[in-house]
Amino acid sequence: MNVRYQLVIFDMDGTLTEELLDFDAIRRDIGAPAKAPILEFMSTLEPARRRRAEEILHQHEMTAALACALHDGAADVLKTLRGAGVTTALLTRNSRACAEAVLGRHALTLDLVHTRDNEPHKPHGDSILNICRAAGIEPQLTLMVGDYLYDLQAAANAGVDAALLCAKLERPAFATMARYCVSNLREIVTIVSDTK
Repeated sequence: MNVRYQLVIFDMDGTLTEELLDFDAIRRDIGAPAKAPILEFMSTLEPARRRRAEEILHQHEMTAALACALHDGAADVLKTLRGAGVTTALLTRNSRACAEAVLGRHALTLDLVHTRDNEPHKPHGDSILNICRAAGIEPQLTLMVGDYLYDLQAAANAGVDAALLCAKLERPAFATMARYCVSNLREIVTIVSDTK
């Protein structure tokens, strides 16, 4: 099939998989203020406290990784895109160990996997541009698919198009930042193959 995008980057939690992480519980357990971005808060901690916070976050992430289900169509979409010659990538703020556990459990294969071990992370534009560089694909031929504000901010900061997975009836206010809003991942194939 003819494609509009040569690289499609997927978020993990809430996009390829169901969101099981309880961010309020994580913040409570590591002592972060309500609504504070977790990774950014942890970066301000002194070394011993940061190591403990990393351990707590790891426990939460691995518990979710070992229990989460795939969103409907996730495996089929990845297979279809790769069959069409589209490069696929994962971009998550989770750890590499967590990402590998999820991908292994569900037998998902992507060409590139970038986690929080690959700095900078979302919402920094280079989180996406570094994947574009690694794949040798221009930003204007790249689509970021996610379910949260950080995904859209990263896309905007990188100058790439974004698709927001809106599985819920109510669209969040930040949905206006996305070029596309989809209710099911299978719609991504149509977006990528639409050359009009």
